[in-house]
Amino acid sequence: MTRQSMKEHVYQTIKHAIYEQKLAPGQKLVENDISESLSISRTPIRQAFAKLEDEGFITILPNKGAQVVNPSVDEIAEAFIHRQQLEGLATANIMAWITAEEIAELQALIKAEQTSHQQKDFLAYIHINIRFHSILIQGCNNRFLKYNTEKMINQTHIYLALYDHFYQKKDTRGPEEHQMLVNYLVEKNQALFSSLLAKHITGTIDEYKSRVKKFHQAGELFN
Repeated sequence: MTRQSMKEHVYQTIKHAIYEQKLAPGQKLVENDISESLSISRTPIRQAFAKLEDEGFITILPNKGAQVVNPSVDEIAEAFIHRQQLEGLATANIMAWITAEEIAELQALIKAEQTSHQQKDFLAYIHINIRFHSILIQGCNNRFLKYNTEKMINQTHIYLALYDHFYQKKDTRGPEEHQMLVNYLVEKNQALFSSLLAKHITGTIDEYKSRVKKFHQAGELFN
């Protein structure tokens, strides 16, 4: 395996472990453990860490090394509120550009989301949610607003992965609200769409106060 492919392997493995709640918030990622597990140098590991840090999955602290991002409840609340502000701006004129094809894809994603709940497939659930909200901002013609909104969508889904009760809860609020959003798009009701979108984004803050405790040491992910 080349250095580049080893970098991608380490990156994808840690990213998926965070999404699958196998690593705890704040858990240290020891380079030496991963290096010994894979019998590789630390260079591709550090490259993978740099990419993970850039995308908001981990933090790298001087003299302490890498660790899984560990936001406070206040930070999570601030992130969701900021995302709501950005996504609200990015979708302010959605009725003018949303296409029938995009609405059809949103409908298909809602069905896939329901299936992910039934099958308890958290990784699929995360990807579906990111895609759903990414479609909503596709027509935004301000590239800076679009870029920052996408970044906040991704960041809040990392927090969702760390703290969500997906494996315990049975509520269907997410798919139901997604369907209502699509209904408002079909009806071209901008006011109700914007109001529900704001509620949908910020209404999840209280869900992130405990976490599933099925965590592992980073080196174990590669055995």
